[in-house]
Amino acid sequence: MKKKMTKSRLEHDSLGQVELPHDAMYGAQTQRALTNFPISGQTARPSLIRAYLRLKSAAAHANFRCGVISRSQERLIRRAIDEILGMPETEWPRLFPVDAYQAGAGTSQNMNVNEVVANFANRIAGTKAGSNSPIHPNDHVNRSQSTNDSYPTALRLALLESSQSLVVEVNAIAKAFRKKAGQWRDLPKSARTHLQDAVPMRLGQEIGAYATVLERCGEWIAQARDELRELGIGGSAAGTGLTVPKGFIQALLPELTRLTGEKLTSAPDLCESMQSQAPILYYSSMLRVLAAQLTRICNDLRLLSSGPLTGLAELTLPSVQPGSSIMPGKVNPSILEMVNQACFSILGHDHAVTMAVQAGQLELNVMMPLMAFSTLEATTVATNSLLTMRMKAIEGLVANEERLRHYFESTPQIATALSPKLGYEVTAALVSEAIASHRSIAALVREKGLIPDRELRAILDSRTLTGAANGSRRRT
Repeated sequence: MKKKMTKSRLEHDSLGQVELPHDAMYGAQTQRALTNFPISGQTARPSLIRAYLRLKSAAAHANFRCGVISRSQERLIRRAIDEILGMPETEWPRLFPVDAYQAGAGTSQNMNVNEVVANFANRIAGTKAGSNSPIHPNDHVNRSQSTNDSYPTALRLALLESSQSLVVEVNAIAKAFRKKAGQWRDLPKSARTHLQDAVPMRLGQEIGAYATVLERCGEWIAQARDELRELGIGGSAAGTGLTVPKGFIQALLPELTRLTGEKLTSAPDLCESMQSQAPILYYSSMLRVLAAQLTRICNDLRLLSSGPLTGLAELTLPSVQPGSSIMPGKVNPSILEMVNQACFSILGHDHAVTMAVQAGQLELNVMMPLMAFSTLEATTVATNSLLTMRMKAIEGLVANEERLRHYFESTPQIATALSPKLGYEVTAALVSEAIASHRSIAALVREKGLIPDRELRAILDSRTLTGAANGSRRRT
């Protein structure tokens, strides 16, 4: 049974009276949302709240410049926002308690912010919470805005902020792989295709390829971030700009750029920016690419470090925790297993975003709260996973040179280098015989006198076999 409030106050909205805690700094519409949406217990991420507050501050500045609010009203709103921004983020959930799963478009979240800012401003002015005077949540804090243009703008700003660390971590782990590739550039090994022995290669080539794809992922995420810089604020309810004063956008954008430190522009078609949330999907899809590539790399590293006695055991991962509650001494690839799971979560969030983006109807996409929760959650999970993987798995990764060289020298597919000289059929027969007799290709060729020994050594030189003689290309 729901516990009754011991002390409360009454407020009203367009539907009637609402009872809420007497000391709540939010208002009637927030209380309705708390009653209507007790769904996940998850509230808005701090980055989204911070973005919304900065947007409201810039809007107050623009509204004063446009003459639709007074100088004193602007100052009260901005002082209130500065006070909230100066609070520890751990206190924000009591101010902004609306569930992440809420009414469409984010109206509850927008009104939550409007009500809290208004109440803080009115407290500064010496009036009580809920008085709506001298600052009204709709008439002043939300002036010249709609949820329909403010929520997607706040979401873009939140993603721009949170993705900064993501790009840093993608580039950092790519650099860690590149460093390992340099250290291991001359270590020979056997490549594998179809999980079967393949041609010789060098460990540096294999690890360097991981670095390259992660470098590309960093570039793609940075490109997606640029698409988030176009904002639809000023479009009002349907992109037509109804109730938005002339010069509002031009006054708001420079101030919002100053507050966020991000280069921002107005969308060329405000109606399109209201109907379509394609930039959010673009960003989410780059997270999907990162997750798909990262989980593939983790799978490879788990295979390459399998063992230590009955697996491939070409690499050794740092030991971070005991691997079994029953098998003493067992150590598992725990960090990589965590990253795999994180990547699966990111892929799931991307699917949710895809469904939400395609669900827009006519002049508005109302599924924005889900987009916000999924993209911000996926960004955080990706960033923290990359940091942990780099520090606890990649930087301490060790190559087992003896095992690598053994595989390099024993793979029958070393014979591929002989096929231009001997022909495919003869070489295939040699491979079959080598496997059946457990003998090396080189020994069989020498025994049969198929290639002069000096020429054979030149063909089977490890640098020739792995392309080192021709140099290695690297993306710049």
